[in-house]
This record gives sequence, C-alpha cells and structure tokens, in this order.
Amino acid sequence: MKKVFFNRIPRHEPYGGGSHFVTAMVDYLKTKGCEVCFDIVPGIDTMFMIDPRPGDKGYSINHILAYKYNYNPEVKILHRINECDARKNTTFMDNMLIKSANYCDSVIFISEWLQKYFNTKGMNTSSTSIIYNGCNLNHFYASEKNNNKKIKLVTHHWSDNWLKGFDLYKQIDEYMNENDDIEFTYVGRYNKAYIPKNTKIVNPLHGESLGEELRNHDIYVTASRSEPCGMHHIEGAASGLPVIYHEDTGGIVEMCKNHGESYDTFNEFLTKLSLVRDNLDKYRKKINYSNLDIEKCCEKFYNKMLEMHK
Repeated sequence: MKKVFFNRIPRHEPYGGGSHFVTAMVDYLKTKGCEVCFDIVPGIDTMFMIDPRPGDKGYSINHILAYKYNYNPEVKILHRINECDARKNTTFMDNMLIKSANYCDSVIFISEWLQKYFNTKGMNTSSTSIIYNGCNLNHFYASEKNNNKKIKLVTHHWSDNWLKGFDLYKQIDEYMNENDDIEFTYVGRYNKAYIPKNTKIVNPLHGESLGEELRNHDIYVTASRSEPCGMHHIEGAASGLPVIYHEDTGGIVEMCKNHGESYDTFNEFLTKLSLVRDNLDKYRKKINYSNLDIEKCCEKFYNKMLEMHK
C-alpha cells in the first residue's frame, strides 16, 4: 500500500466530524510512509471513500469506479459510512450508501447502531466492520475541576440542523429564565428557528481552542437524534466532562453509556442532571480516555487497509 486517494480533503478549521477524521487519517498514513493524494492520478492502490457524493474536488463513486474499471482493476476501495437519512430527515442517503457499498472491498461503519440501521434497510452487513471515532488527545484532555454550586453545561455542533438537539437546547434556555442553578454554553452555529435569551453563544471553534473552551465547563450535553456516532460527545468526554445524552441519540450511546446518563423528557433530563451533578467525580473517573483516542481509530483503519491488500 503506497498511494492512497481520499475523495475529501483535510480541513484545519471548524467543520464536520468527517472532515476532521480525514485530517487525522491523512496525517497518520504519512507517518506510515504512504503517499496521499486528493486527485485521481496514476499509481493509486487504495481509494478511501468518505462519501459517495461529489465532494471537495468533485470526485464521486462514479469517478472511483471509472478509475478501477478503466485504469487499475487491482485498486482497493474502502468505504467509511458515517451517514444515514435519519440523521437529517433526508430521503436519498440510505439508498445511495447501500448501492455504493456493493462496489467496495471493505465497508466500515462508525457505530454498531449505524450497522444495524443499514441491516434493517436491506444491506448485507455480515462482512462489514465497526470502527469508532476518536479525537486528538493533545487538544482534548481533562483538567482539575472546582465543584461549584452553579453547574456549567456545554455542547457544540458544526451543523445547525434542528435534529442536532435544538429542542432540548431551547428548553434549557427557557428553564434559565426562572432558574439560576446552571449555565449553558453553545459552541457553533445555532439554529435560527429560535433565538436564545440566556444561552452563551460561542462562534465555531476547533482543535486546541475548542478543547480549552470545553474544559471551562462541568457536564457535556447532547440531544442529537439518530446520530451515526458523531465527534462532539467524544471531544466533550475527552475534555473530562460526563455526558448527558438523549435515549434516541443513535450511536452516541455506545461511546457514552459508561460515563454518562440518558434521558427522554425534559423533566427526566433535569433528574439526570441532578444525578450527574451530585456525582461528578464518580462519572469523571469512568471516562476511558484511551477509547477516545484518534490514534487508535486511525490504526484500526490502517490495519483494515493492509488486510485488503493481502
């Protein structure tokens, strides 16, 4: 395995989790002596497809297959699936991903929930794999906490889609109209359907600056629905924050159930918030930071790529 093509480019700026995975994976492959390219050129032996749609440079599954069938039949195609229609209430992703997976040598999901989701949609997932996301532990790490009476909650999203949990974030904001026992910070692009009155809004951040902001808080909150896995809750936990997450959150539960609590209604959210607040140290000690490491994630993908070439 010498030359690897990605159909998405790295980004060193606030962006979606898939893009930050590409950035980390590209850096990791270079440490292994691999040449990485973002244009379809001669000599590619592995094509890493992040999304079958035309991306940053316009390369879709059609371009990848044209290269394989017309120029290099021996090239291997790895498909990392991190999307589904349920995530943003769309109607085109599932069929597209199911079809594109049929042409790939290796299909990897980012959570068991997502693998099972596509199995119920008719995809044969028996030969697929699961590799969970991770984050850069040099940027996201725990710090000493002073347990204050006023608990500081935080969440962050790049997408402003309502299904990212804005129903809960709205309820938290309204709760703070008459209650002063919590503070809530939202980092990222806030959905324009509701203008918060009490929430602190911070412009999108990434990397070290995002980690620094998260460490200023006590508990991470996510109400994202049908999330294949996501990055936000991983970065929150890696920053030393227990996670309170919605029970319909999708793949997030697989990463957070050990160091967090789930809820359904807002009243249940408040109950779980009290539980976590009263046992902060207990939940913090449950965070397994090694499971949140992007290096471990990249190593597993690299090993899968090597297996394809055996």
